[in-house]
Amino acid sequence: MTNIQRILPALLLCLSFNFIIAQKQQQSSQDSIVKNLKISAFPVAFYTPETAFGFGGIGIANFWLRNEQRETRPSSIQLGLSYTTKSQFLLYMPFEFYKDNEKWRFLGELGFYKYFYNFYGVGIDSKEEDEEVYEVTFPRARLALMREVLPSFSIGLGYEFDSFSSLKIKEDGILEASDVPGKKDGTISNIGIQAFYDTRDNIFFPTKGFYIQGSIYTSSKILGSSFKYSKFQLDNRFYQKVGKKQVVAANVFLGGSSKSTPFYDLFYLGSPRTRGINNRRFQDNSELSMALEYRFPIAGRFGGAVFGSTGSVAPSFDNLFSSAYKNAAGVGLRYIINKRDGVRIRADYGMSSEGGNFYFTIKEAF
Repeated sequence: MTNIQRILPALLLCLSFNFIIAQKQQQSSQDSIVKNLKISAFPVAFYTPETAFGFGGIGIANFWLRNEQRETRPSSIQLGLSYTTKSQFLLYMPFEFYKDNEKWRFLGELGFYKYFYNFYGVGIDSKEEDEEVYEVTFPRARLALMREVLPSFSIGLGYEFDSFSSLKIKEDGILEASDVPGKKDGTISNIGIQAFYDTRDNIFFPTKGFYIQGSIYTSSKILGSSFKYSKFQLDNRFYQKVGKKQVVAANVFLGGSSKSTPFYDLFYLGSPRTRGINNRRFQDNSELSMALEYRFPIAGRFGGAVFGSTGSVAPSFDNLFSSAYKNAAGVGLRYIINKRDGVRIRADYGMSSEGGNFYFTIKEAF
């Protein structure tokens, strides 16, 4: 049975059983913490080679905090819970809060994972046949408090935390034989500065504007880090409406880290930007990748997408421009589960020179 035959029933199950479980309108109440609360929830079923069959649910709450105007972006909280037949467990809660007419932004993610990841070695020349899987358990926290200092430009403090334990790697495999930092468990505890330039018209389905995020992080022994390294990244996104309802979205990403970066925090291809390439297929201390996507309506709540990308990883920035680049392309299906805010279920099939992969999740890739 092919991957498409495995995942298609699960995709249809998710689309056919999605539903709205609650909608609460509080048009002008000053006694409530939030107003115009809308909660969407739906079951999830999926299959990947790393997880086998998985199932669970995702819920999204969209709302405005008290005294916030409807013309501003809504705050949101997502809560997802999944379990796989390989005894993997995923609990995650991304969130974004906006206050004082978007002058203050508090965003991040809390989660707990028992998961499998791919490892092929480090570098753009890693071999597909060297693929192995390692298992790790960790709680996660991503926090950022931002303040708008210029129109659409915010800056603030960020924090990253992952505490890796119970790391299980293949005996006599390439990971065990390598000298990469982190293969004996450890804690990532990084503090840094983040900056945003955000002129998107919608946080869930932008049709115009820019989103530029830059960050610089360094590990902190005071906060319990097991490693000593630093990193930075620049994530550039642009959205342009074409025609009546079509959108072109572009993403250029640049990232780099020091040589002592633990292997599970390296930059890699196979992210949502580079769908079609196996997850973490190529990883190293630096990454440069570019993606382009065309999004269009089909009928009713259904829409589609066509996308392509290219990218490379290297030990340093100097090597990025002489390194080999890996290409990927694909098509996708969208289903709107929340018309008010444009929240979509996303199902994509991407291909590279090494084959194809399915992706099923919530929200657009970028």
